[in-house]
Amino acid sequence: MKREHRLLILLCLVACLVSAAAGWNNSATNDEPYFTLGAYAAFEGKGIFVVEHPPLYKLFAGLSLHFLPLRSSDEGRGAAFHDLPTTIHRFLHRNTVPGLHILRVARLGMLAFLPLLLWGVFRLGELVGGPKVGLAAALALACQPLVLGHAFVVHTDVPAAACWVWVVVMVERALSGVPWAWMGTGLWLGLALAAKHSAVLLILLLAVRLLVARLRGQAIPWRWLAGAFLGSWLLVLALTSWTLRHVSVGEEQELVRLVSEKLSPWSWVSPVFLPLAALCKACCHWFLGLAFVVWNSTHGQGVNFFWGQLSPYGFALYFPVALLIKLSLPFTALWVAAVVSWRTLPRLARWLGVYVALYLLASLGSAFNIGARHLMPAAAFLAVPAGWGLLRLGKPLRVAAIAALVAAPVVVFPHYIAHFSMLAGGARGGERILNDSNLDWGQDWARVAMLARERGWRPLFAVYLGPDDASAYGTPVENLLLTGRFPEHGFVAVSSWAAAVGPAYFEYFGLRENARFLRSLLGVVSLCPKVGEVGHTIRIYRCGAATQGPQGTPGLSPNPRE
Repeated sequence: MKREHRLLILLCLVACLVSAAAGWNNSATNDEPYFTLGAYAAFEGKGIFVVEHPPLYKLFAGLSLHFLPLRSSDEGRGAAFHDLPTTIHRFLHRNTVPGLHILRVARLGMLAFLPLLLWGVFRLGELVGGPKVGLAAALALACQPLVLGHAFVVHTDVPAAACWVWVVVMVERALSGVPWAWMGTGLWLGLALAAKHSAVLLILLLAVRLLVARLRGQAIPWRWLAGAFLGSWLLVLALTSWTLRHVSVGEEQELVRLVSEKLSPWSWVSPVFLPLAALCKACCHWFLGLAFVVWNSTHGQGVNFFWGQLSPYGFALYFPVALLIKLSLPFTALWVAAVVSWRTLPRLARWLGVYVALYLLASLGSAFNIGARHLMPAAAFLAVPAGWGLLRLGKPLRVAAIAALVAAPVVVFPHYIAHFSMLAGGARGGERILNDSNLDWGQDWARVAMLARERGWRPLFAVYLGPDDASAYGTPVENLLLTGRFPEHGFVAVSSWAAAVGPAYFEYFGLRENARFLRSLLGVVSLCPKVGEVGHTIRIYRCGAATQGPQGTPGLSPNPRE
């Protein structure tokens, strides 16, 4: 075994340990309560939940969860869709084991995709300039808090990035004359389609790559390519079918009706998908999810926050800016320097740059601006020119650059989700530019509970807008947005996301009285002395009996965007 391969194995082990350690005490992020339920149900063959995401993440997280003695998800089907918040809460926080334990086990299943991603980036770098470039690229990516923070989350972003990278590896191997690599292309493309619906963009990127190769006179074995493409779809439908094996046609059609209500301006949804459910449940489920994702990207699903501005329609520069400020400054400096030296870049590295540019171009019109995590494939591709540029530095500069890369995850540990580059001024400066899953994704409420016990923050109240239960981590917490009252005295924990976006979010859903109450509540709390801050996302205030608070109407707040 080559020295670079041994170092790669060590790098993968360290990255997994660091990622798990950083996220071990994270409470449920805004998507995880629902996604964890969906993963458990999918592995049972009752995967009616989370239609907006394909089955790959569900299979890995669901496999891990089935080592726990959890109650069946049967009670979460059918009519429970009409009371989904209660169903989700029952599964996560009223089960046979504590909710944080359920989350940790599900996240351990997701952690398998991190070494797969790093290995794929190593192979890409190896194709560009040999194993040393591959190792440098893998190291650069493994030092990104964005990657480490999301690798230990029940979600689709790291799995999708891993599959995208391996598809490109296989396509390049196939174009270099390795026939079996076309079969590998079909396999990994199928897994990419089973990881995230955005893989349809990957198909377009590959079409551009193959078209250019053909125009330059390179022979393309169209039969092999067609076979790979057909095989990829057979794989994704087979995986989807397995997660739906105990779902009846009637249940799938009920799901179609529920989704069509959300997509009501698209009158064609029910006429197309209801008969398709009877013919092919897996086809219906995957393409219904794709329609859901296209709708969100086109019309949005709430309020987007960017540089102090709020809009339901999205911002054209959101993702390009997010790419710059959510990756560490040394990483950004390396890939920017490499791109500036465009003519000296190896051909494959240039193609990776083209893929990133096209990916960002496709994102400009998105109305669904909810996090740099959606740029994970772009970050993986940029790691290769970054690694190539790293090796071109003189030894003293190279050592300094490696030290700077490693410093980023060390300095901000364990708050990787909230990390911002020094270009943004760190988390404090980044908060003025981005929020949501870039900063406050609900990950710090378990830490609030632990600190409250240590520091005597009692009684404790929360200003939290999300699907999790802030009181489920061992410390009683009253969410003021649910009770609609202001306490006479006590400690108030204010979520950054609720403070920045909450009132506009309520108004988006027509809940004007809730928006008025939240604005008044935030105004009153801001007059109280701040006594603590948790993970850059939650600020703690001590309010006394003399504080005059607003009164609101109790009621459940809507879940944040998924």
